[in-house]
Amino acid sequence: MTFSLPVVALVLTALVIADFFIPMVPSATTIAAIAGFIVGNWVLIAALVLWAAASSWLGDVVGFRTLRLARANWHWRVRGSAKVAALEERLRSTLTRHPNLTTLVARFVPAGRTALAWAATGAPEYHHTRMAALAAIAWSSYIVGLGLLIGWIFGAGVFSVAMTITSIAAGGFVLGWWIRTKPVPAPEQ
Repeated sequence: MTFSLPVVALVLTALVIADFFIPMVPSATTIAAIAGFIVGNWVLIAALVLWAAASSWLGDVVGFRTLRLARANWHWRVRGSAKVAALEERLRSTLTRHPNLTTLVARFVPAGRTALAWAATGAPEYHHTRMAALAAIAWSSYIVGLGLLIGWIFGAGVFSVAMTITSIAAGGFVLGWWIRTKPVPAPEQ
């Protein structure tokens, strides 16, 4: 079975964009698994990093604009949940104080880029498009690098793909746990 490069590129783009709206879509594991199969082909590796970064940036921009439109046209209220409103306000405050770090960390946490974009819709001083580009480059470089490392160690194959999936899931879990357990300072008044 052979795949054409444009079809693979379009499928990857669709997965990465869909990952913004449905965080369970396996875009990172798919990209890392592909990287494991192209170990040694520097042209395809560079193309994969650039394509994954461009797809991630496009997904973030489309998602951000969609959420901004939704926030502007509907009055969003979380009934009975002051905790959710407080968390959103803390994220928005963190975005204002530490935009680079917050953007990078959110890109690596499952559903983090969606939560970040939602909070950014209420933070006009945050430059989401520029920050999304920074996060996209870091994310794609990390994911492709991880896939290359695992592919180099275990060789291309099913075991390599399983190790890639396990590594990415474990990394997201650990980062999510760290964020949940780290005390967040209250927003400045």
